[in-house]
Amino acid sequence: MNKKRIAIDMDEVMTDAIGRFIELYQQEFNEDLSALRQPGNNLEKVVPPDRLAAVKSWPHRPDFFKDLDAIDGALQAVAQLHQHHEVFITTAAQEFEHSFTPKYNWIKQHLPFITWKNIVFCGDKSIIRADYLIDDLERNLKTFTGTGLLFTAPHNAHVEGYTRLNNWQEVVDYFLK
Repeated sequence: MNKKRIAIDMDEVMTDAIGRFIELYQQEFNEDLSALRQPGNNLEKVVPPDRLAAVKSWPHRPDFFKDLDAIDGALQAVAQLHQHHEVFITTAAQEFEHSFTPKYNWIKQHLPFITWKNIVFCGDKSIIRADYLIDDLERNLKTFTGTGLLFTAPHNAHVEGYTRLNNWQEVVDYFLK
């Protein structure tokens, strides 16, 4: 098998940031925000306008990215990919000033086989030189020069034009079958 270089995003690909929004919304407003998980939804569609600015500020909190849950199957799949390919964790941290340390610690805790040389924090993923980028945001795939693979998330349900991977088993099948 020819080793490929695979760049993998974190938020809503490996980590469940939507779950953190749902958790905080319940704590702050004593209301359920699980509609955020429905295909086609995003914060603008499910949060009342008078609360939207407050909710959108949550990722700027020091504890927002701390100990996020892993997306089902992500950890096992990344370990499998790592055995056969060169894997890079490629995530943005600059937009949310308190996210760097929690994200780095999450990688070290959950993916200890990923060395510091294979962790990339960047705001513009067009600089990434890899064969593949697995990401949930179309804007990152548009500027990537390799093959962009869209990891399904509620906010990208209507995006077309990319190979779509709906879950981590599909990622494993794409690269290892």
